[in-house]
Order: sequence, then structure tokens, then C-alpha cells
Amino acid sequence: MSKCPYCDVEIHLEDFFEVTEKETKKGKIKKRIGDFKGEKIYVGLSSNNVRMWVCPSCDKILGFSEYAYDRS
Repeated sequence: MSKCPYCDVEIHLEDFFEVTEKETKKGKIKKRIGDFKGEKIYVGLSSNNVRMWVCPSCDKILGFSEYAYDRS
């Protein structure tokens, strides 16, 4: 498990994405990861978005993902 470097709270994948649980006919529980809960920032002239990852406990920025500019 990952921990926030600022407040030492354990961070799970479910904190950042919408997760739906479904029980199968055999009784097993399956999880499906949906949309990103955090903030998406529009960057550049094309339709590039950057995800901002924020700690759900202390609201400090942990990082950004998905590069904003296409070099092609």
C-alpha cells in the first residue's frame, strides 16, 4: 500500500477512481474501475488533459500524469 508523504495515510486505488462492485452468479465479487474522481486540467491547443492526483485526506498535490503535449 502507498502512503501519503505529507500525512502518512494509506492511499488506495479506490480513493482516486469510481469503483463498482458486482457479485457473480457463483458468489465472487468483481470490482470494475470507472472514471477518475480527481481534477482534469486542460492544457495546450489540442484536447490534452492532465490528471492532478491529490491526497484525499490532506488535499495536498501528489503529482500529475499524462503528458500534455504531443511531439509528433
